[in-house]
Amino acid sequence: MTMDTTTLSQLDMRAVRQTIATVLKLPESVVIDTDSETDVSDMPSFITVNRVTSELMGEEYKFNAKKEVEIITLTRETIISVNAFGKNSYLLIEKLASVLSTSYAQTIFKRVGAGIVRKSQVRNLPTAIAGGKEQRAQIDLTFSHIHRIETPVYQAKAVDITVHKD
Repeated sequence: MTMDTTTLSQLDMRAVRQTIATVLKLPESVVIDTDSETDVSDMPSFITVNRVTSELMGEEYKFNAKKEVEIITLTRETIISVNAFGKNSYLLIEKLASVLSTSYAQTIFKRVGAGIVRKSQVRNLPTAIAGGKEQRAQIDLTFSHIHRIETPVYQAKAVDITVHKD
């Protein structure tokens, strides 16, 4: 017997990246998933988005007898690191911290089932690289969201019982 688990809801990282691009009026192609293997060597500036940690805040268990499924709902807080590289990266991250407080940005996140509960300080992280310096800046965003799964619970319709005598 296998357990077929269906994810009903989780934090949509693609939607997070799209929202960051939208509120900063940037092309989606320059807001990159850190886990992807995107070649950035020809990009003068770009932003990376990376899930750092996800902490369980609470959970709920429900059993639906008619459908014979259990539904597990976890409330999580996930920290996402947003890093800007290139010219004016600090100003870009500082702007992001501000525009994410707008009702426009909050509405977009609400549509995908997430909300920003905390923002870290904006950090200026210029880095020495071959032949000069690269401007870098970073902020951590803490999102509250739901992770919900559904899995079947198979009813035992018949059971084999073996009796052994000593």
